[in-house]
Amino acid sequence: MGRYSDCTYFNALYDAVSDIFPVVSRPDACTILRETILAPSDYEVEFNNTSYDKAQIQQMIARELIASCVEDTPEQTFYDVLENAAQTMKHMNDGYISTDDYHERQTFLEHISRDEFALFAALAFLRASEIDDAQMPNSLILNIIRLREINDLIKNYTRDAVEITVSRAEYEQAKPIYRMLKSLQSLGYEYNFSPKERYGLGIDHENDSDLSEDFGYENWLKRLMLLQLRKEIDMDNKNASAKPVENEAKTDTPASTADLIEKLRGIRNARHFDIERFRQLEQNAARPAAADDET
Repeated sequence: MGRYSDCTYFNALYDAVSDIFPVVSRPDACTILRETILAPSDYEVEFNNTSYDKAQIQQMIARELIASCVEDTPEQTFYDVLENAAQTMKHMNDGYISTDDYHERQTFLEHISRDEFALFAALAFLRASEIDDAQMPNSLILNIIRLREINDLIKNYTRDAVEITVSRAEYEQAKPIYRMLKSLQSLGYEYNFSPKERYGLGIDHENDSDLSEDFGYENWLKRLMLLQLRKEIDMDNKNASAKPVENEAKTDTPASTADLIEKLRGIRNARHFDIERFRQLEQNAARPAAADDET
């Protein structure tokens, strides 16, 4: 499974389905996504009395995932990513790492990691649907590589620590990285690192095996979906076991107790009271008085 096996950003897929079908509930979004990924290729996904080809849904999800990563235009989005990366690099190496500096680093890494996952999932959906537009997957691969490179730059040249002093050597090492990130903003969206630059910085992702054409994208989606389902089942079981067990033999309220007593009393009285026996006893009790009167 590689870098996405923890399913950290899987909710991006549920969100994409919910955005495509605004009236869908979360459980229904889960069902649509599960069928789209795990069902056979000729399967039709049905929702709201409408049938969709599996490939059609895959392409819709892919485009929604791509749109979720673009705030304005691809050029502006890439410019903003570089700006945030440069500021993070600067603040994490300016002498002291404050809580705010560290929070900025973590927020930035979270953001680009989520976008990287969304774009990779979009690439997987497009490749699985066998889309004819070959330019879109190529564009996605380029953007995935860029995000991985910037992710590596931040992790390699900033400390994963808070409230510590940064050494002079760390500052000097990070300074050219900051300048490079700023210069990339002026070179335009089409610019990319050279092989020599990538190798020297330790951020080379040009030959990542999961970006090659023969990578099993459809199988990757299926494994990811199954991992997520297993994770959700484990969480449900954990939540169920954490709930307090209710006492099935609940204590009766005073009113219900009184009703029960009256019910039991009625049963007992019915069992022991014999109206014919009572009348016979009454007659027997009256006979001695009548005999006395005759004498």
